[in-house]
Amino acid sequence: MTRQICARCQQSTDEPVVVGMEHGASVGGRTTYACPGCALSFPKQVDVFAVMASMRRARETGRAIQPGRS
Repeated sequence: MTRQICARCQQSTDEPVVVGMEHGASVGGRTTYACPGCALSFPKQVDVFAVMASMRRARETGRAIQPGRS
């Protein structure tokens, strides 16, 4: 991977860690990088594909939360 600038400390790093991704409807997205030391201070990113797969499995097995039911 190429050198990147850390979003927190603004230092260049040879070992960038992806800490955020932005998506736009009309323009390309942007990836936010941090150095390994600062990366721990960013919130963990959620894998939306894993969440969707989990929700689908729960619905298929009947373990999904039903709206309006207690």
